[in-house]
Amino acid sequence: MLDHPESGAARAGAADRYAWPDEGLAWVTEPRRHAPGLDSFMSHVHRLGAEQIMFTTWQPASFRLYGENHKISRPPLDEKEAALIVNHLYGADGMARLQGGKDLNVMYVIGVSRTTTLRFRVNVSGTVTSRGDGANVTIRPVKDLPPPLEKQNVEAGILSSFQMKKGLMIVSGATGSGKSTLIGGMTLAKLVDPASHRNIIEFAEPIEFLFDRVKSPTSAINQSEIPRNIQSFDLALAGAMRRQPTDIIVGECRKPEHMQAVIHAAISGHAAATTLHAENVALTMQRVASLLPAEQFKEAMISCAQSLRLVINQRLVKRPDGKWTPLREFLVFEKKFRDKLASAAADDWPHLTMEALERDGQSYEKAIAIALEEGRIDEETAADVRRELE
Repeated sequence: MLDHPESGAARAGAADRYAWPDEGLAWVTEPRRHAPGLDSFMSHVHRLGAEQIMFTTWQPASFRLYGENHKISRPPLDEKEAALIVNHLYGADGMARLQGGKDLNVMYVIGVSRTTTLRFRVNVSGTVTSRGDGANVTIRPVKDLPPPLEKQNVEAGILSSFQMKKGLMIVSGATGSGKSTLIGGMTLAKLVDPASHRNIIEFAEPIEFLFDRVKSPTSAINQSEIPRNIQSFDLALAGAMRRQPTDIIVGECRKPEHMQAVIHAAISGHAAATTLHAENVALTMQRVASLLPAEQFKEAMISCAQSLRLVINQRLVKRPDGKWTPLREFLVFEKKFRDKLASAAADDWPHLTMEALERDGQSYEKAIAIALEEGRIDEETAADVRRELE
């Protein structure tokens, strides 16, 4: 059974709806070889469509679905169970690395059949509790393929701009806002388009969607994980330049070297795409400037400004039926505006972008109005989003 923060019939209904049938199984019996409870639970919530699974020392296991947390009723994880889970997901030295102050990132795969697998993006961090040191394992189920763009409510202005032949596209938003899903949908659209003729290379840490089983009539894609397949983004980009790609996707930009790599890809005549964390388009530009390498700041700033073609910021909000729907603000960077950014100070980028967004792009206020008209959100949700944007 599941413990859900509701009462009466609503709580019982949620428990029945999400009940895990194998609750009595041991989480892990032999690390890296056999984890009957762990695999069963992760498979179960993957099928439910959960956004996140959480294991924390001295707490019950739980999952997050449509923005609500659901805890299972079996006892909290003890130290031994938590260590077995960490070592199974990562490797025999998982807990040792964690105790050395390192967080862990890995993809975990469950084979359902000879042709079907379930994939999970795993992050493990050390924690401190009243009983001593512990571990937090946060797991994000990854769908086999992203939904096609026609099922992601993608605006016409984005659809007419994302297939550029060169330049940089950035998709920003909070963790879990669907950034990778949107870029994945764009990648899928390029692969299935018979007129596309793309050679796509993707580098990420880790890779989320695997496209090798997509039968593309004219395009190809190769995907590599950093550092599993290639040691660094710099080495990956250097190798990519010898492979004649049309498109280069650099996973999430978290460090200056990531931003430097994606800008280099964009100014080298490729269509480049990446994601980063920011709350709106203007703050995305502020975040970009903060990631430019200090030792070559002015040169990098000009290169970045001249390479930008499209910036999208996305957030997921509740539909009236309780499921998610995307809201987006976005700006297409025309040449006149790119030139203006290149000659401006980086500190001026956010407010210049905000002015351009109101004039030429789609602000969140416009996105809210469209979603209300389409019936994808109600007035209460619209008011909540407006308060968040203040």
